[in-house]
Amino acid sequence: MHGPDPSSSMQIPPFHVAEDGEAIGMLRRFSARFRLSPASVLECLRRHAPTSVLLEAGRGRRQLLAVSADGLRALRDCASSGNAQGTP
Repeated sequence: MHGPDPSSSMQIPPFHVAEDGEAIGMLRRFSARFRLSPASVLECLRRHAPTSVLLEAGRGRRQLLAVSADGLRALRDCASSGNAQGTP
């Protein structure tokens, strides 16, 4: 008899935190992955998932970008509709 698999009880956080220059890299990866311009990525998140993104434009380690799973769904929806500005 085996005990519970410890890997099955581990949960992956529903967001990714990027520091420093990672935020720009993440924006570029979202842009490439969803085939949206960087401006469209930001507009989509701003319009369709405003509470899913935390952006703190500080200095050094105080720069922060966090995107929740809702933000990723919004980007997918914007990409599939081809419109970052329309209604979801």
